[in-house]
Amino acid sequence: MEFLGDPDGIAALKALFAKDKPYVKFLLNEAKSNTDYTARFSGDDERKWAVVFDPHTAKLTLKPVSS
Repeated sequence: MEFLGDPDGIAALKALFAKDKPYVKFLLNEAKSNTDYTARFSGDDERKWAVVFDPHTAKLTLKPVSS
């Protein structure tokens, strides 16, 4: 699985993975199964991110979400 997008978002997801692996696995499965292929989460700094799954390439893109 390849991660693309905002480097800060990728770092936030990796930090979350270090703390709570089951939750990150849930997020990734949620992005894969959701009708819009998106799951949202907040980083340690309270910034909000969206994980977007591309079903054609199986790549995940992290994008900042505006409040």
